[in-house]
Formats: sequence, structure tokens, C-alpha cells
Amino acid sequence: MNKMGRITVGLLALIVLATAVAACGQAAAPAPTTTPPEAIAAGPASDRPPDVDNDAPAGECQDTTNILSRVDRAPNALFRAVALDNRVGGNDGDGIVGVRFTVTGDNLSFVKDELTAPYCAFGGNEPDCGVWPRDEAGRYTWGAGGSLVQPGRFHVMVEVVAGQPDSATGRAGCDWEFDMQVSMP
Repeated sequence: MNKMGRITVGLLALIVLATAVAACGQAAAPAPTTTPPEAIAAGPASDRPPDVDNDAPAGECQDTTNILSRVDRAPNALFRAVALDNRVGGNDGDGIVGVRFTVTGDNLSFVKDELTAPYCAFGGNEPDCGVWPRDEAGRYTWGAGGSLVQPGRFHVMVEVVAGQPDSATGRAGCDWEFDMQVSMP
């Protein structure tokens, strides 16, 4: 074999060797790990709770005579319902069996049943409803142990259940709904 042939064979051998080494390196590389989309989208923890805006007034029972209720913003904990049956008393919770909060939206179905006043969307018995729950990394969640809060538009339903039917409607409760926009600080 002449000098040119040996160079060609040598180059081919180097190319084959380089290709084999590259293939081994790729095979030996660890499989890429995937991060759940929710962890990526949630971003770092913030000291401020999510910003919440709703299109309509927070809501109040309408067309009821005895079952009175409204939703108030709880700046650090989303919102709370004030509810009472005026035949039983004038204090929050008088004559009320409980309040159910339901928030639905993109991949979210959060439900919280509150059986004692104050009726807070995330539970708790503090008059101001405490603070918006967080996970161990400090990110805001939909309730204790719930999914991470994502920005977006959500639908809220508030259902008040009383101990006896309202004299005007004949129903033992009232409910209303509204939309809200959540953004992260």
C-alpha cells in the first residue's frame, strides 16, 4: 500500500474510532431529568401573596330574606364569607351549617368546606383568615398541601348552607359565583 492509501486508511480508522467514542459517551450520559411543569411555572417564592382581582362584586346572597351572606377579600388569604341566618342571630355563623368554597380553572379544582365562622377559603379560625398557604419551598399553594398557585383566570362558587330554609326562597341556603384573575407578584 502506498503512502496515500495508508493516510486514507488511518483517517478512516480515526473517524470510526471518534464515532465509536462519541457513541459510547452518549450512551453513558445520564438520562435527562424532567422537571414537572408546575415547578417551572411557579418560579421562586415571593414574600407577597398572589394578586387577586375579580370582575364582579365579591358577591352576596340575593333574593333571600333570612340567609344573609357576602364575600370579603382577606388580603393575605384570598377571601372569606360572612354568613348568618337573621332568625337565629346577628353574628357571623348564627344559624349556618357551613360554607363551601370552590375554585376551578386551568387544571385546578380546589374545594374547601368550612363548618365554623369565620368562613375562610383556606380554613383557619383567625378573624383575618390567616395567610395564604405555602409549600416547603415557600411557594403559594391552593390550600395546605394543594397544587401550586399559577397565574390565570379562575371561577369561584360560594355555597352557604343554613340550618333551616329561607322564608322567601324555601331553600336552606344560597350561592353565588364570580370570576377572578390571579397574578403572581
